[in-house]
Amino acid sequence: TGLALARAHPERVAGVFFFACNVDASGAWPFEMTEVIGNCLKRHRKDYAMLSPAPERFDMMSAALQEMQGSQPNYSPADLGAISVPVTVAWAASDEFIRPHHARYIAEAIPDARLVELPGVTHFAPVQRPADFNAAVLEFLEANKPRASSWRSPPTEVC
Repeated sequence: TGLALARAHPERVAGVFFFACNVDASGAWPFEMTEVIGNCLKRHRKDYAMLSPAPERFDMMSAALQEMQGSQPNYSPADLGAISVPVTVAWAASDEFIRPHHARYIAEAIPDARLVELPGVTHFAPVQRPADFNAAVLEFLEANKPRASSWRSPPTEVC
């Protein structure tokens, strides 16, 4: 979503922190259930049951999500090369879903993108080592602060 917005409306995006995502089907490992994934799915199922207006539809949502992740966004190198906002591609060194070469490919295809490795974590880095993950996000945000002049002033007239 972040890359799609950055491509379509770069004036609305200060930058993209792109973590643990692929841009075409070649970037994903074939799915293999692990203990870590199983534990995460249990947590997702519990959260979904608590928060969703249709908790019985978890399996349907999960299947649709897997289909979407295997087919979208399907960006070409030219699509990635058209992205003009700052991008940090962060990848977990032990990601169960995204191939390491794919993260490097994305970072190389987007002009001036930066690649950040998060060692000792999997696809679930924000939960496994939140302090390390948050430090990478905060570094990205600090480096890509919008300039004050880029913000529009609020309207001065009241209706």
